[in-house]
Amino acid sequence: MPRILVVDDQPDTLLAARAALVAAGHECVLAADGERALELLADGGFDLVVIDPAMPLHDGWPVLAAAVDTVPVVAVSSAGAVAGRPGLAALLPKPCPAADLVAAAEAALAG
Repeated sequence: MPRILVVDDQPDTLLAARAALVAAGHECVLAADGERALELLADGGFDLVVIDPAMPLHDGWPVLAAAVDTVPVVAVSSAGAVAGRPGLAALLPKPCPAADLVAAAEAALAG
């Protein structure tokens, strides 16, 4: 079962992402800020990171930079600055329909 780290500062977004990804057969670990996400990434064991890098507190840009070298990353953001970032497996607009998130995650996991 693929293990996915989901990072977002909005609790509703975290819970919706987890529900969609778990229903699709994935294990999810949640982080509400970039600091916690970096701690979790340091422990390893993730097959994918789903992140909104444009968070107001403890943003996810360092997480995105650290993750793209080790695992596929799907960015879900309303921030235009994410577009064109190297190493992203996918970039989805926020809010993102659950089906689109699952499809992007599965495509990224398939490599």
